[in-house]
Amino acid sequence: MSTPAQPEAPTFRPQVIPSLMVQAVEPLRDFYIGKLGFEHMMGIVGKDGAFDFCIVTRDGNGVMIGRPEKPEAAVSLQSNVPRSLELYIYVENVDRYHAEITGRGVAVVDALQTQWWGDRTFAVKDPYGYQIWFCQPTGEFSPPEGVKVI
Repeated sequence: MSTPAQPEAPTFRPQVIPSLMVQAVEPLRDFYIGKLGFEHMMGIVGKDGAFDFCIVTRDGNGVMIGRPEKPEAAVSLQSNVPRSLELYIYVENVDRYHAEITGRGVAVVDALQTQWWGDRTFAVKDPYGYQIWFCQPTGEFSPPEGVKVI
């Protein structure tokens, strides 16, 4: 009886831009630009002089940050409530990027490591508590014993 061949790691890069609705855009925008090295792509300033919305980008990835029309729909700053959304962002060189942002004082919440599914990853949390995974494909796909991949 022959053993089925292991599937290869997926190579696609989805083109999705998440939109994070928060109480105030500026703390998150400042974190993405100042600490994570993203660039400001565009923004819309509200009647109160604060950002209603902005988009930040890095390595072909974008994140939208906005204030919702109904303030009760916004995520509060520095809440200890776990977020139901995590971001998974591909970067050109994850090891270099890790050194870059830790050099800016960003705390890593999940250490830099190569995952069995073929990505090298690490994770940080932003000021609103969203976990952001940064990754780079390694091409090494090695599921642990007992993991059924279909």
